[in-house]
Amino acid sequence: MMDTTTVRINRQTYNEIRKLAEKQHKNMQNIIDLAIQHYLKIQYFQEMNLSYTRLRENQEAWEEEQNEREDWETTLQDDLDK
Repeated sequence: MMDTTTVRINRQTYNEIRKLAEKQHKNMQNIIDLAIQHYLKIQYFQEMNLSYTRLRENQEAWEEEQNEREDWETTLQDDLDK
């Protein structure tokens, strides 16, 4: 059995989780787990986008990135079987 704990949430949030659980035929813990996974994925991509924005703002670093990508592209033409 998975280790669990208790977290206090406001009544409105509790009711929303309960409604989602009923609608999707899942238990409330599954809904919270899925919500956290979704949130973490969103955070990951937001941070990645911010990193690429900063990289593109640095002309020298961006050119280096582009050159490295070009180098990697040539590795796909090495005539090796996939």
